[in-house]
Amino acid sequence: MKHVVLTLLLLLGLPAHALGEKAEECTGCHTSKRTVAQQRFGNGLGRWTDAQCFGCHAELNDVAVKRHQRIQDPRYVAVPVREERLKSMATVSPLSYMSAPESVEPEGAVPRISLERLGDFLKRPSTLSVVEGGRAPRMMAYPDLRPRELAEIARMLGVKTVARAAKAVPLNTAERQQADALWASRCKSCHAGEQRLSGRSAVTLGLFTPEWIHAYANNRVTSPRPETRTMPEVPLNLDEARLLHRLFGAMRTEEQKSLDARVAALELEATPMPAQLPPGFVNFLWGPFFRTATCVHCHATSPRAARAFTANEAGMKQYLRDRSGRELWMRLATRHEEDRHGLVAALPGMPMAGAPIPQETLGLIGRWVLERCPDPQGKTWCRP
Repeated sequence: MKHVVLTLLLLLGLPAHALGEKAEECTGCHTSKRTVAQQRFGNGLGRWTDAQCFGCHAELNDVAVKRHQRIQDPRYVAVPVREERLKSMATVSPLSYMSAPESVEPEGAVPRISLERLGDFLKRPSTLSVVEGGRAPRMMAYPDLRPRELAEIARMLGVKTVARAAKAVPLNTAERQQADALWASRCKSCHAGEQRLSGRSAVTLGLFTPEWIHAYANNRVTSPRPETRTMPEVPLNLDEARLLHRLFGAMRTEEQKSLDARVAALELEATPMPAQLPPGFVNFLWGPFFRTATCVHCHATSPRAARAFTANEAGMKQYLRDRSGRELWMRLATRHEEDRHGLVAALPGMPMAGAPIPQETLGLIGRWVLERCPDPQGKTWCRP
């Protein structure tokens, strides 16, 4: 019987061992399956599962573009997006995940992704592109990623560096000076600054192997294609690439410490907020806020996210009972710090993979927390 089941799985093209939650989510953005609908999604727009972020967002963006071009599309009535957002999606700001590469490990002899850095990246993603001046990473974070899950994701993505390298040796003073000089003369003009020319900062560049950095800088790779390449050829030998790779790792560690220090210094009472809540805000917070702040994208559809918080009135009450209003405010405030650093915090901010909520809304939530988290009926759900 076991052999019969295995044969059927092979004939159907299905894996004998189903992917775990985290690896399954990766397939929805970084494999050819991202454009293959699986089943009907909750909003009725198309046929996408909650793990297929790229596919669902691509369909939404397609509807937005057709709407902007005044082309009739029957899917328009099911799009849960305001008209002004539809316009921006079609012109300047498409939804998250649209820049996700279908293949993160292109064909060729040179391995691109460093396994030792992939785990760091998945736990705390860093900015891959700058959208409308925003720097908040547009990718899911997996802070509780386990070695077994990392290995599964690496296999699924086709990462070629299958064995972990020896433990990284910190740069000594002379090496750090040499690496800093290389960064300043070869990389910094494009990969640093608030409005950098390249979307990849030093922290993100650390995801790539020294061999790939060397080959790419010298224009010796076939992906991206030469006609789509925007980076000029930069003379760099392999030893220099290895030194830069170590520098990028050190810079990630430094940036993580800086971000975590800023998050630890956040104080609810010190945040700008109104003296009192305006009429209607409490009703908004317990209802439309879940969609406006994009909470429902994960916390009403994904089992993994819903285990932490369910984006509805009952879920809010449970969260406030089990945790606190201050923690809710803190997670939302953390996202603003992540946006400034282009890096996810140790305890990720919300909304994950999206832009921070407006500062004005954050201040209103701060006032709501200090007033003990009242619901529309006036009952309070948290301590001040």
